[in-house]
Amino acid sequence: MRLRIRLTHVAFYWSKAPAVITALVLLCSCVQLQTSSLAQAQVSVPVTTISKGLYSGLREPLQVIIREQEEWAALWSRHAAVRRPAPSPPLIDFSAEMVIGLFLGQKSTGGYSVEITRAELDGANLKVFYRERNPTPGDIVTQALTQPYHLVRLSRSEWVLVFIKEGP
Repeated sequence: MRLRIRLTHVAFYWSKAPAVITALVLLCSCVQLQTSSLAQAQVSVPVTTISKGLYSGLREPLQVIIREQEEWAALWSRHAAVRRPAPSPPLIDFSAEMVIGLFLGQKSTGGYSVEITRAELDGANLKVFYRERNPTPGDIVTQALTQPYHLVRLSRSEWVLVFIKEGP
């Protein structure tokens, strides 16, 4: 009789096994889904403008990230070549910061501009969002060569840089 009770208990617990296994699978799925959602969350990175304007010595389009002082000095020298006297490059602590630059290249008139709007860490990428403005037909614009640009500083990272153009 004692053996029969034990078999009854085993049979009782065994009959509940599919429900318990299903509950565990669902619980694990929810935890995995929540973890992957957190891993995919984008983290905003503050950016600070160093310089923004319409006249630069860089005449070709360029998207650049600067992590070293020597690179910064070389870029600034080319960029500031249109000014007399050329200003010294702003001081950047490259042990903690880096510079991102966006240059549209030479344009035949005014009415063009570029702005880095935000930066976000997304997985292994540092996404840099920007907006370009182009003159529309009929706009009254300066009849002069321009070279729109925007230079920003942000916390140093080794992420892969991805530029993303935003809509108008």
